[in-house]
Amino acid sequence: MKLTYCDEGLELTIAGLPPIWLHGGIMIVAFFITFPLWSRFSATGFIAAGLVAVGIILSILAHELGHSLTARYLGFTPTLIRLHAGGGQAILETEGSTHIERRLITIAGPIINLVLGLVLLLAYHTAIQNSLSPVAPSPEAPWFRPPPTAVPPLFTALLWLGVLNLVWCGVNLLPAFPLDGGNLLYEALEARYGSYRALFWTGLLGTAFAIAAKIIFIIGILTGLVIWSPPYLKPNLQALRASRQHRPAT
Repeated sequence: MKLTYCDEGLELTIAGLPPIWLHGGIMIVAFFITFPLWSRFSATGFIAAGLVAVGIILSILAHELGHSLTARYLGFTPTLIRLHAGGGQAILETEGSTHIERRLITIAGPIINLVLGLVLLLAYHTAIQNSLSPVAPSPEAPWFRPPPTAVPPLFTALLWLGVLNLVWCGVNLLPAFPLDGGNLLYEALEARYGSYRALFWTGLLGTAFAIAAKIIFIIGILTGLVIWSPPYLKPNLQALRASRQHRPAT
């Protein structure tokens, strides 16, 4: 394992994996996402926020590893994984790949988040159930029940990360660039109708979702909740403009 400073970020090299480039922006995003946990300035809140912040970065890394390792399994070369404020990106050499292979590589990332989310929520449910010990009522005060105990930070982190992974799975499947759902939609439309219509409809849907995401982000800020809300306008507007260039002459 080797850690070096490269291109305003840290590059981690691990045998058997593509280089992993980490920018500080992703840590800032994780810091704001965990605001509800640390905003009360309690020890348990800080611990839970720290666990969730690390888990966020690892979950995004797992998503990108899903793309990279699936590509490698299919005979292609993953060259780099980038983790930044916008999320993650797997840089792959997939020249000569078929539509089916590209779809398999694309869907692998959301599947990883789906599995992670379900496993983490199952772990949370199991941990909560095991921590609850039945209390026999006292004959002198049969109506009395002891006050609930505080939820340990690890349990809170399991719940948060389970929900976040399921949310990321759903968000990543939205039909918008540069999300996996946008790439899947483009592949399906391009194979049947050509690149013009594929770019146009994916860009149009992506623009609509990007506008909705910005509205959600603004509402979240006004209510004191930071909501990380891809997709973004720029790549979808670029797709709309590119569709005009690919439009067949009539």
